[in-house]
Amino acid sequence: MAGKKTKSHPKAEMGQDDRLQAIVLTDSFETRFMPLSYDKPRCLLPLANVPLIEYTLEFLAKGSVKEVYVVCSSHASQISSYIETSKWNFPWSPFKIFTIMSPEARSVGDAMRDLDNKGVITGDFLLVSGDAVTNLEFDKMWDFHKRVHAKDKDHIVTTCLSKATQYHKTRAFEPATFILDKSDNRCLYYQEIPLASSKEKSAVEIDPDLLEGVDEFVLRNDLIDCRIDICSPQVPAIFQENFDYQMLRSDFVKGVLSSDLLRKHVYAYITDEYAARVESWQSYDSISQDFIGRWCYPLVLDSNLMSDQTYSYESGHIYKEKDVVLAQSCKIGKCTAIGSRTKIGGGSVVENCVIGRNCHIGAGCTIRDSYIWDNTIIGNESVINHSIIADKAKLGNNVMLNDGCIIGFNVVIEDSKRLEKGVRVSGTPIKSMDDSALGLSDSEDINEEPQEYAEIAIEICGAKGSGYLYEDPLSEDDHEGPTNEKMISGLSHRLEEACLSDASISSVPKSKKKRTLSTNSVYTDREENPSELEEDEEDFEFEGVATVKRAIENNHDLDTALLELNTLRMSLNVSYHEVRKVTVIALLDRVYHFIATQTLGPKDATVKVFSQWGQLFRRQAFDHEEHVDLMNVIMEEVVEQNFEKPDLILFSAFTTLYDTGILEEEAIYDWWTHVSKDPKFDNVKRFVAKWVEWLQEADEESSSDESEGEEEDQEEDE
Repeated sequence: MAGKKTKSHPKAEMGQDDRLQAIVLTDSFETRFMPLSYDKPRCLLPLANVPLIEYTLEFLAKGSVKEVYVVCSSHASQISSYIETSKWNFPWSPFKIFTIMSPEARSVGDAMRDLDNKGVITGDFLLVSGDAVTNLEFDKMWDFHKRVHAKDKDHIVTTCLSKATQYHKTRAFEPATFILDKSDNRCLYYQEIPLASSKEKSAVEIDPDLLEGVDEFVLRNDLIDCRIDICSPQVPAIFQENFDYQMLRSDFVKGVLSSDLLRKHVYAYITDEYAARVESWQSYDSISQDFIGRWCYPLVLDSNLMSDQTYSYESGHIYKEKDVVLAQSCKIGKCTAIGSRTKIGGGSVVENCVIGRNCHIGAGCTIRDSYIWDNTIIGNESVINHSIIADKAKLGNNVMLNDGCIIGFNVVIEDSKRLEKGVRVSGTPIKSMDDSALGLSDSEDINEEPQEYAEIAIEICGAKGSGYLYEDPLSEDDHEGPTNEKMISGLSHRLEEACLSDASISSVPKSKKKRTLSTNSVYTDREENPSELEEDEEDFEFEGVATVKRAIENNHDLDTALLELNTLRMSLNVSYHEVRKVTVIALLDRVYHFIATQTLGPKDATVKVFSQWGQLFRRQAFDHEEHVDLMNVIMEEVVEQNFEKPDLILFSAFTTLYDTGILEEEAIYDWWTHVSKDPKFDNVKRFVAKWVEWLQEADEESSSDESEGEEEDQEEDE
């Protein structure tokens, strides 16, 4: 690296606090981003048309960091060249930046041991991965770290954890549970947990000795581990002393917390700010949508992180650079970004997509929920659904990519080809899964004959096409590889696989969750296989929620939404209880959207959504018992979705439905007699209890006035 790369590492000429150091790990030491990470390191892959590492370096620039050490293993020369020519190497950069070559490193543990051998760490340092996307205010975390450090001499790590709801998709990729001391957030135990879709045991087993002296602890699995840690200089030394430590969490953190000899402490800094890692194709998809949706504000696309970017923001979360050429008849939908010099032909529809620079999209194309990187050509009448197309790929006319396809660099696909769900095509042959397959050696000849995991994809690309079919080695044997790893290796996933229970770890199911009903739930009588019934209900919930959400987002009329729901209900033969349930879930999801984006407060958001879309319940609840069941469903889902003010949400939903004439007093009173004494829902009943009491008092006064009126009428008649 020119200039700074050859500088010696400064030692004692500055105080520790004056030059906080940061270590950026650019390699994940995994193959989740194959086949694209075979040609290019993950940290340089574009997310919303910005290289991933730029998000991490922007975060460091806004903090107190003075020195940044970029640790390079896979594709080290590419990363070094990028850093050398980036704005971070200019004299006016907010920090000094160095690249550290660790070509022999095969794990985080190896990289930390290499750092210890090189002696670059002089004090407390920030350890972060090169794929972090966050708007975290680092100074607050740094102050927390210093306060804890002053009180606890055995404190060696402060880890950042971001709170998330049950349905936040980035929770599902590496789920784990933290057991924390409630008084000070000291981490008592750490354990990875399986996904809800797996059949693995989900109990947490902890040595009671680890809880000794702890008055009260909390078990948290509702946290996103963004791998942003402030570490003491002892951390690399502990890795050096324990050569079996390879992973940062499952080995180092768990080992330190469980060790009787080390007796060191890890603390959790818990934040509401956005913080996540692009650790898989699915998290790439989710974080891209969050970024385009401005969840990471003030880190947004139109802040133009790269010096040559010219993005402007339009309503509907649409971003365009200069020199974009759009045909008059093309349609650009919401949540879409388009890079400069890209051309889109007439009649094409592009929605919820990120399109790179210098792309050419033909006429009559339909592209949804996809990511098209720079210099890509897509022929006329092609259909792209939820896929990724890398740089310089070329698709012919009338090509269709189904959900989850990944098209590599320089791939050429002929006209009229159809790619099935989840197909991955590489532009270069990928050999067996040795070190070169991880991209650890840039000197390897990538033109060697393809071996175990690559075959020429003539049937997919065509005789004149170019590309190699990539088969995920985890799919070779269903009995090998962790379940979590198999689930997150692709781009697409099912909703139920991405949702984790917030109630307790023991409630994470071993198989599909069986739906239970309240005592007042109404089912139609039918004789069916119980397993088939559960499967139908699961399918209906997934499709039903999507149907209502689509109606809300596109502002469909109520009759259309009801028709679609009813058709779906009859096709899967489920009860109206399930229809009410999916409607409530979708409405509460919309309420959460307004609150999370700070568009409306909890009360206003609930009133807005339930005033308009609560009218759906008129054709879903027809008698007294079904109205009671509706109230039960709303209460249960408010608790399930873990709102910050659940009592206010529930109160606003009920009062809105009451004011619009959907709920009547008799159903409300009947419902209240069943739940008023149930302690399970105490945290959501505070406002509702006062409201029900007010209704009853109003009824009594009205009855009293009527009886007095009748007596007066009788006296007049006499």
